[in-house]
Amino acid sequence: MPGTDTGTEPVVDITLPNDFGKNISLTGSLVEEEMYFNDDTGMLTMEKLYRAEHDSYAYSIISAIGHSRERRAYSIRPGEEFTRVDNGCMELDLPTDILFELLEHAVRSENSRDSENSEHVKRKLAVNE
Repeated sequence: MPGTDTGTEPVVDITLPNDFGKNISLTGSLVEEEMYFNDDTGMLTMEKLYRAEHDSYAYSIISAIGHSRERRAYSIRPGEEFTRVDNGCMELDLPTDILFELLEHAVRSENSRDSENSEHVKRKLAVNE
């Protein structure tokens, strides 16, 4: 996550809706956002990553099919040995090195799935739209 913030986005108060726990509120700036549409399932997925104060982050993911949607939000406070993740219901301290391994595995898995499935459309949204 470090190094992805260009520093060009305004710092604002943000509340991320969460259907599975408390909403996540922070003061920070948008780092990245992406939208995916899967033609096979009809699912639209929107993800946003925010950098908050004190090198913490917040992640929001909204998935929708038709009129049905799920909104999830997480706050993430990286540390050298442990990273604290809060999903609005509970906080967990997870080993940082294992989280990086899981992230690497997820990225490799997503890249291989995207190359196999040309129907899957990935569009990067302009941050200022």
